[in-house]
Amino acid sequence: MPPSIVEKYEQILAADPRSRIFVELAKALVERGDAARAAEVCRRGLEHHPSSILGRVVWGRALLETGEPAGALAQFEAAVAVDPASPYAFNLVGEALLARKLHAEALPYLERALELQPADARVRGWVEQARRELGVGPASTPKHRATEDDDEKTVSLGISRGARTSTSTSNPTPTSTETPPATGGDEPEPGTEPSRPPPPVLSRVAPSAPGPSSGSDASTGTPAAPPTPPPFRAPPTPPPLRPDTARSVLYMIPGETTRDVIGPSSAARPSAPRPPAAAPDSAEADRLAQQFAEELRKKLLAETPAAPPASRLRRNRRLLGAAALVLAAGAAAAVYLVVGARSARAVAATAAVRASAGLARDTLGSLREASRLLAEARRVSEDPEISSLSAQVAAVLASEHGDEDARRLATELARDPSAGDGGRVAEYLLAASPAEAKEAEASLLDARPSSAPLVQALAGRVLVERGELEAGRGRLEIAARANPPLLRALADLGDLALRGGDADRALALYGAALGAHPTHPRSVVGAAEARLTLGRDLDVAARELTAMEADPGSAPPHDLRLRAQLVAARIDVARGEPAAAAARLARASEALGETAPLAAALAEAHLAARAWERAEGAAARAVELEPREVSHRLLLARARIGRGKPADALAALQGVDGRPVRIQRAIARLRLGQPAAARAELEATGREGRMPAEAAVWYALTDVALGRAARARALLEKLAAARTPPPLVHAALGRALEATGDLDGAERAYLAESEREPRSPEGPAGLGRVRLARGDPKAALEPLQEAVKLDPADLEARRTLGQARLDAGLPGPARAELDAVLLSRPNDVPALTLLSAAWLAEGEPAEARRAAERAVASAPRDARALLAAARAAHAAGDGAAAK
Repeated sequence: MPPSIVEKYEQILAADPRSRIFVELAKALVERGDAARAAEVCRRGLEHHPSSILGRVVWGRALLETGEPAGALAQFEAAVAVDPASPYAFNLVGEALLARKLHAEALPYLERALELQPADARVRGWVEQARRELGVGPASTPKHRATEDDDEKTVSLGISRGARTSTSTSNPTPTSTETPPATGGDEPEPGTEPSRPPPPVLSRVAPSAPGPSSGSDASTGTPAAPPTPPPFRAPPTPPPLRPDTARSVLYMIPGETTRDVIGPSSAARPSAPRPPAAAPDSAEADRLAQQFAEELRKKLLAETPAAPPASRLRRNRRLLGAAALVLAAGAAAAVYLVVGARSARAVAATAAVRASAGLARDTLGSLREASRLLAEARRVSEDPEISSLSAQVAAVLASEHGDEDARRLATELARDPSAGDGGRVAEYLLAASPAEAKEAEASLLDARPSSAPLVQALAGRVLVERGELEAGRGRLEIAARANPPLLRALADLGDLALRGGDADRALALYGAALGAHPTHPRSVVGAAEARLTLGRDLDVAARELTAMEADPGSAPPHDLRLRAQLVAARIDVARGEPAAAAARLARASEALGETAPLAAALAEAHLAARAWERAEGAAARAVELEPREVSHRLLLARARIGRGKPADALAALQGVDGRPVRIQRAIARLRLGQPAAARAELEATGREGRMPAEAAVWYALTDVALGRAARARALLEKLAAARTPPPLVHAALGRALEATGDLDGAERAYLAESEREPRSPEGPAGLGRVRLARGDPKAALEPLQEAVKLDPADLEARRTLGQARLDAGLPGPARAELDAVLLSRPNDVPALTLLSAAWLAEGEPAEARRAAERAVASAPRDARALLAAARAAHAAGDGAAAK
């Protein structure tokens, strides 16, 4: 049976995931009724072709079919934003909405399409059809262009009936070779360039705050849908920027070009100041004034009567000279005023460009420079854009860097109507109460897509915090696509991807911001977290963090300081420097105050260093500060197990549950000699017959403890052969092989553990045990010493090292190790018997007898203790006691 068209398209796309055939496949899937799959195909395809207009329209159609009108609207708006001067996207969107009988939603797009192609009879027919269905007047060639003041809402999707196209702050330019034609239909082949009418002034109207007349649709009387923020999806992996501090994308000056940071870039910004003309200097003003005065003097003289009397002539000449001087002075003053006004406009325009760049760069240094430029501009200009930027910069400096002068200015400008979007930002960032914060959030969410990038970024953050991830992502992408791109928006998008488990995409987003500014704090910290999650390039993360900390102008804002210290400490731990991490966290506690996250991170650093006592203290402090946090209790249990206090570890986990909790309880019970109870805890971690790999390793060790080593070996060999073996699996396999008598296999397993986990003592400790069991104590010394060095609190390794030294003829060093064991565990019977043997080897039978009697007192029926006591008594000449 020949393959269907869908199967053919799928085969092509499988062979080349970057193929544009994804659009045809998605169209076929929508027509076949598989809209959900079509949406996923579009999502993946747009990762490679973010400016595909038809791809976004098909995605919107699929979302309409799956009952997601908000998502569909986002894709339609993104489609028309790719090229708002072409009717192509408007045709497609209008036709798609019309096909779903969404006439109110289709009409703005169709009217805009008719504006761009007034001779197209098909589009005119669509407009008339939509108008008939809505009961409005007949269509004519549109003359009115919707502005941002059109607040009339539609019913179904909650969008404005005003022209809804690209944002007024940006005119996105396609980033791929895909160019839409001037009329409807399929997308043209790359490389073609259709003829287009001059780009009109458009506005993309977003839902505004409901006013007295906004509660219903003017044409139907039906209550309007709640305002929906206009999100749209950017390409999942934006092109990373290369660091270029000499010619940054953000610090451009008039006439310079810029680069895309994420998706389509902003090619035009109607609200941005035009490049300022060069301001004439004072010498030029003098020259103009003198020239004007001379011309005026000549004109007045030319108009003088030809033959007046001599006395009148002299008098008139004096009057004319005085008048000329007066007029010359007035002309000079007028020229100075004109030149001064032109100079003020030039200063304001330049300051606006530079300040926008500083605000977009989003560092302490760039914000302070922007604040300085804006202060100078405010002295010579009352431009509303200067007021808006001043309010935004001051609000960020105040809320994120504690600048009190900036706080006073932001508070003042927040009450100034001319501040516009800056007032919204200031009200939100400086909100002093929950009620004020709620009102400010509503104001941000009511902002149109043409609002300032910082407004969009903050609105996106609000939506993400509310759990509206897609809507929040859309707002953040608007800010990330601004010109210049707002770096905090890129970093927030990275945080969103990292939270969703996509560390690679998060790293790409952070990298885009770091390409514009290598020490941007939010992006440096986010990139370090992503690299830590991926377990790679940790040295790069450490260098970036060090560079950020060394730059006073890149000091992290208040809300980022704790996070920066935590990730830097965890990077140190992952790089094998737990002492450096502990020192960093101690300094952070002094600077930021003691918090539960800092105490928990300190506990993690001490656990990595196997400083169990310190880890226990830090974890206990974290539990005290946040008693309900289960992760802190897990840290406390791990520290107590490391200290050899498994019963106390069980007490720390009392009253909490979960897979990690059960695993730690199983380890504690296994250390207490309760393998059956440990097994029950591990079985409870299973779901549908499967358990976590870490739990499976300990499950196998319970089999070893219960005498079923062969069964444990089969499970552990399977786990060890996995692509990513779980921790300690080779050490556990070595234990199982030891128990079955396969010392060669056990040695190989312990060597594998040492190679895979070089900072774990389990591998060298097991290797020393195997060599000692083979009767080669001298070969056992080196790995056992390494194990003790890695974990001085490992009493089993110390005891085994004491035995190896004793068997190697080193009774003095053996006693030193055994004394260390007995300091922590005074009644340890194996250590006491070995200590007795060491005293005998040194010719001290009395000391040997004393150590052996302590062992017998601790375990009266232990054969090892009785034998050691008999040997010591015999060496002391007490045959009866020995017998």
